[in-house]
Amino acid sequence: MLESIAEHCASRRLPAGPWEPECDPAWRWFLLDGEVEVYRGDQLRARLTHEEPAAAFPLPCSEPYRFRLVTSSRVLRLPARYLELAKARWGEKTSGIELHEDDEEATLYFRFREELQRGDFELPAMPDLAVDIGRALDDPRTVNDDIARLVQLDPALTARVMRIVNSAAFAGGIPVSSLQQAVGRLGRQQVRNIVFSCIVKGLFHTSSSVLKARLEKLWKHSCKVAAVSALLARFTPGLDAGRGLLAGLVHDIGAIPLLHAAQNVPELLERPAVLDRLVADMKGEVGRLTLLHWHFDGELARVAQDAEHWYRLGSCVPDYLDIVLVAQLHAFVGEGLHLELPRIDAIPAFHRLALGRLSPRASIAILDEAAREIAEIEGLLH
Repeated sequence: MLESIAEHCASRRLPAGPWEPECDPAWRWFLLDGEVEVYRGDQLRARLTHEEPAAAFPLPCSEPYRFRLVTSSRVLRLPARYLELAKARWGEKTSGIELHEDDEEATLYFRFREELQRGDFELPAMPDLAVDIGRALDDPRTVNDDIARLVQLDPALTARVMRIVNSAAFAGGIPVSSLQQAVGRLGRQQVRNIVFSCIVKGLFHTSSSVLKARLEKLWKHSCKVAAVSALLARFTPGLDAGRGLLAGLVHDIGAIPLLHAAQNVPELLERPAVLDRLVADMKGEVGRLTLLHWHFDGELARVAQDAEHWYRLGSCVPDYLDIVLVAQLHAFVGEGLHLELPRIDAIPAFHRLALGRLSPRASIAILDEAAREIAEIEGLLH
């Protein structure tokens, strides 16, 4: 498709070496021929040739990305509006029940939705210990012992963090014997991801008998997505398993405040299909607000916001939202849910990941072979 569009747009042949494209939101850059290295800051995030599936997607032309052409390469500058043609090709469908203006269920749905949009609900608070640990990790004056002492204030948290750190997905065959060693070996950001992943579990607990089954089901699904996300992140250059784990756990976090708010509307709890539709429609935005409220970065907030935006085009560089999109589809396979979902190889995210270079059957086989490792991570989270 790019080649046919390129016939009507200007392409450029550029020499090997550093390249600084003109960045304008109205335009997108593509690699038509050659090879390019994509850096985020000083980190190499992708090495792309024109023959790879990911080359069908635009280069991430924004700060802090920079580029180096490995060989003489041909690039294409394309009006962003042309990408609407590609979006139409995917034909994304909506799901859920149909609502009609004169329907009693529709009245209930829109009344509750308007209340939520006015902010008539409470965002969950991050536990105090998590806030303290986050501050310590961000403070350059703290040392590993300071961080370890904070985590050790909660013995159960300490035990869970150590089990995850020493699992096959993170230890690399070399176990650690203390939290101080874990921080030193994995680094502060990796430890932050693992600690927060352990703390998030408490948010899925409730004393409400009405919500208990829903939240337990949501937690089980989130654990499966997190386990697969951690594995996919490990396979993907530039991404790390710990952040993939956290992204998978919080992708549906917006459902929690919505379900708690629904407790105050008995007639909504009596109509589970309407509640399901409302949660599905609003959990993305509420999830984004929740994670920003917790001072999580924008990348994780976007994961919660767009976790079911299956046909998101993105860029040629895979990110954690791509990981979570693919992980969800893999998780849904084993959950027996009757949902209208795309095939894994039908979504753009699949073609950006390392697995996208294989056939769908071979990619799923790789994940199936790693089932024991996925099950281990799930077990550590429960």
